[in-house]
Amino acid sequence: MIMKVQKRFYILILWSAFIMLTVGIPGAYIPKPMNFMKLFSPDKIVHILLFAPFAFLLMRYLKSLKKENIFTKYYIITTIFFGIIYAISTELLQVFVFVGRNGNIYDAIADVAGVFLGSFIFYTVYKRIDAKSYNP
Repeated sequence: MIMKVQKRFYILILWSAFIMLTVGIPGAYIPKPMNFMKLFSPDKIVHILLFAPFAFLLMRYLKSLKKENIFTKYYIITTIFFGIIYAISTELLQVFVFVGRNGNIYDAIADVAGVFLGSFIFYTVYKRIDAKSYNP
């Protein structure tokens, strides 16, 4: 059981590192749409697809921990909170640290949408599973 929990933690950490590496790659060759259409540009789908698995993996990890504390008891709120913090952090790093990158509010909105999507998918999938038959 402990090995399964550790494996989930490592997968979560690897995915988090993958997100950080992905948002740190210079994006000079990505076409930039103007104004309101920024919300619907193809790179926003990439942001959603990066952060939805992050939220799913974080919820799965928190749900698999047997020790109950404030983070595991309120795993949905914990996931959304840390997902939003991570999303904002990646955008701030693009502004202040990563060379050739520029973070923006539209990317952060897409990141947060991904967090909510991943949380929704996890909750929808696992609420259907009987708690007795669920073996994280």
